[in-house]
Amino acid sequence: MTQATVAAGTDRQVHRTRATVDVDAPAETVYRALTGIEGWPVLYPWIAHTEVLRREGADDEVKFWAVRPDGSGLRIWTSRRTLDPTALRMVFEQRGSVGPISRLGGTWDFVPRPDGGCRVESGHWFTTDADPDETAGELDRHGALQMRTLKSQTESATSLTTDVIRAKSEVLVTGGSLAEVRARLLAALPAGDGDAWFGETSEGPTVQIAHGDHVLVQKLLSPPEPADLYRRRWQLREEAGGVRVGADVLAVATREHERVRRLAEAGVRDALATAGVR
Repeated sequence: MTQATVAAGTDRQVHRTRATVDVDAPAETVYRALTGIEGWPVLYPWIAHTEVLRREGADDEVKFWAVRPDGSGLRIWTSRRTLDPTALRMVFEQRGSVGPISRLGGTWDFVPRPDGGCRVESGHWFTTDADPDETAGELDRHGALQMRTLKSQTESATSLTTDVIRAKSEVLVTGGSLAEVRARLLAALPAGDGDAWFGETSEGPTVQIAHGDHVLVQKLLSPPEPADLYRRRWQLREEAGGVRVGADVLAVATREHERVRRLAEAGVRDALATAGVR
């Protein structure tokens, strides 16, 4: 069961849930892993992409693209966060409704333990027009998965460091505008419904995202062997003399690291070729 209060000035109940997990890793390490959203596509396999939309002091606004738990498509949301690395605390509120949830926010705290590990404590609040216990149960199930994944990833000595392989390159393309280069790239990629979609391609189940005019992302949900994760990204930037096209591949390898590194480097070359760079 959830706890419930009535929000000031409204008749809408605010329901609350809490969760904790003990992690055998320093509190600062676990805090950085959770708050450093640029690393979420590695930390959480269901996250396809993240973008920081705004950053001002301790506050930011972040956009997330994630595969739904049942594999039926994408879930997209933004979150406003306040980060306190001294207190090891994050306060957040999501923008936009999530299924039956009207509003969702909460806190994450990372409490050091005397033995060098830490306890991670999360407290969530939400409003809903659905059954609050069913909604809380869904939040608890996803929260437990998030906690277990955070624990396993940060307790591993290599999962967020040497197992992560990045390859990148960039080229200046002359003789075309940013819009023309982007259109050429999109025409060479699988066609989907809208700027963000999840579907079957020749490479298997794939998330494809176009963020604004400058970023395109593909995450392969069945990564090529022997990689455990594989994401490619194109970044376009107009500058004097043409359009700067950057391509990068993010991969994770728990085995055959050199083979995955070669796979990533070849993927960058293929990504530039797809963008029309020769």
